Amino acid sequence: MKLLIDTNVILDMVFKRNQYDIAMELFRRVRKTRTSAYITASSVTDLFYIIHKETHDTVRTYNIMENIFDLVAVFSVTEKDIFDAFGQTWKDFEDCVQYMTGVNNRADYLITMNQKDYESTALPVLTPDAWLNLSARN
Repeated sequence: MKLLIDTNVILDMVFKRNQYDIAMELFRRVRKTRTSAYITASSVTDLFYIIHKETHDTVRTYNIMENIFDLVAVFSVTEKDIFDAFGQTWKDFEDCVQYMTGVNNRADYLITMNQKDYESTALPVLTPDAWLNLSARN
């Protein structure tokens, strides 16, 4: 099984925000079930920027990113992903690029804290909590 993890899930874990416990449980379950977890290449740059902006510490930012790479692999964002997203005309182009990257890489689920941001349903979009409940039944 392949999960595409949204940036907001990673940020909740890194900064111990509201959904920290659920994000941590998601990654514990991913490891336990040997599920493959991914983020997009564009999420890598977003994460680095946001983490550095919050920490003001380049060394710490690189260390945090190394820890993230221990949990996830990276899907490249291709020209096809960009043009497929562009053709969808979603309100949030960034979310659509991420979504199309997941579709084109045959992810099984996109995991996000903001389910409402995703307009299409070809790739199931779940909250971490919903995926945890689903994976517990399987």
